[in-house]
Order: sequence, then structure tokens, then C-alpha cells
Amino acid sequence: MKKRFFESISSFYRSESGIAAAVAAALLLGIIVIAMTTIQVQYVPVWKEDAEYAHMSDVWQDMSRFKSNVDILAAGLEMNPNSRITLNSPIQLGGSDVPFIGGMKTGGTLTVNNAVSGILIEVNDDMGGYNTSQTLSDIGSVSYRPTNVHSVEETYCYENGALIVTQNGRSVMKLFPGIVLEDEAGISTVNLSARIATLEGTRGVMASNSIENIRLTSQDFINIYDSEQEYTSGNTTKKANVTSVDLTIYTENTEAWEKYFEDSANETHLQEGTDYNITREDYSVKFSLFPVNKTINFKAYNAIIKMKTDIQ
Repeated sequence: MKKRFFESISSFYRSESGIAAAVAAALLLGIIVIAMTTIQVQYVPVWKEDAEYAHMSDVWQDMSRFKSNVDILAAGLEMNPNSRITLNSPIQLGGSDVPFIGGMKTGGTLTVNNAVSGILIEVNDDMGGYNTSQTLSDIGSVSYRPTNVHSVEETYCYENGALIVTQNGRSVMKLFPGIVLEDEAGISTVNLSARIATLEGTRGVMASNSIENIRLTSQDFINIYDSEQEYTSGNTTKKANVTSVDLTIYTENTEAWEKYFEDSANETHLQEGTDYNITREDYSVKFSLFPVNKTINFKAYNAIIKMKTDIQ
């Protein structure tokens, strides 16, 4: 009995069917390993890059909506300084999961009121001039930086009323601020307006891969300067004669702001050195307007907006 048992085992090892099953199993395991390796090397990076790109598109939409909400509240305060309106601006700090891979959700860092921002306004006129000094030295900012691995990292930053995208140390202004320079056809007048929004809120940084909400509430309206406003001097009433205006933007994105002022001046047919100058330093860009044989019509106001987040 024992002899027949060992003979059966021996015949099994010598059978072709046993060898074929072992070879098939080895080939199947090899195919599985090759398939998994191919997916990991060729497809997973592409999926990750697509997920990161889709997430950045979502963040762009959210940051654009945030700027739009700030502009809406500022315009509402200009029309009615006593208005109190609240708008919510959710920011998707994290995107969707990468297919078939758990725990690979994209994410990033939200920074609030932690970047260099501010505006200095200096006006020279025949009424003694005006200087905002430190009142607009820190008007708030919101920026988002992704933790991308495969796609190019782009940081979106709302500062001084503009939405700026930075990439590899370069900055481009995508949505313009409330600083507008224009000329009137047939009239030797240059119009310059600075509609400023100050974001008051807690300073902080948050890393997350979920959705975080920023709540904006209109608070107050301050009329900074208006050259059209009439002043009483003695027995006469007159308007201020503005001879020059200097706007200094405090920012880390000096390239974007310098380009914006250059384009604005070119569109109004002003000549550099004769009508204006732009001075760029490490953390500031100064635009000096002093047009020859032209009158400056300058207006500036500041809308105070309260900003609340879950950042502690």
C-alpha cells in the first residue's frame, strides 16, 4: 500500500499535466507582475498628473470667484456704505482621488494675510497734498500653493485687488485690480482711480486636502481722495489741482505689477520719463504719474471687508 502511494506521487511529478500547470501558474504570475509594473510606471504618473491638473483648474475657479466676491462687496459699499452683505467663497484645497490608488488625494496650503501686501498713496496738489502713510500698509492677501508632484506648481495669490499666478519664480497678473488708468478722448485729462479692498481677518496657514470656506462680510467704506470734490478756501470754492500721484504697491510679485502699470500707461498713450515713471524694487513697485500739459483726475476709496476662516 505504501509502495503504491509513493509510486502515485512519483508518477504525478513525472506527468506532463503537472509540469504544464506549474508553467502556466508561473506565466500568469509573470503577466500579473508585468501588468502591475507597467501600470505603476506608465499610467499612475499620468493619472496623478491629470488629477493634479484638474484640481488646479478647480482652484483657479475658486480663487477667481473669491476675487469676484471681494469686488462685489466693494462695489456694494461704494453704492451704499451702510450695506452689510455676506458672501461665502469655498476653496478646494484637495482634489479627487487618483483612480485605483487609495490615499493619493491631491492637496495644498492656504495662506491668509501672511504675504507682503499694501498700498501707499501720495498726492501732490495745490491744497497741501495727501499721504495715506501706514493706513494701507497691510490690506490682506489670500494665496494657495499646491503640493503637486507631477504637474507644474502654480501658486494663486489674491493681493491688492489682483489675482496673480506665480510659476518657477515668474509672476503673471490674470485678473486686474481696481487701479484703473485711462484718458478721455479729445480732453487733456488723465483719469486714475484706486478702488482698494482691505481684508481684515486672522493671519494663518492651513494645509489640507478638503474644502475650506472663506466668509466675506462688508464692514465699512472710507473715501480716501477725490479730486472732483469741492473745497472752500476763504470765500471761494474750488477743486484741488492735482499735479502728480504716486502709487506704491507692496508685493512679492513685482514682475506682474510692473507689467500691469506698463500696459496701462501704454494704453493711455503716456510717455515714460515724460508722463510717468515705474520704479521696481525687491518688494515694491512704484508708479509715478505726472503727465505734461494734462490734468489728473484722481479718486481713491477703501472698502473694509471682514474675512473669516477656520484657520486658528
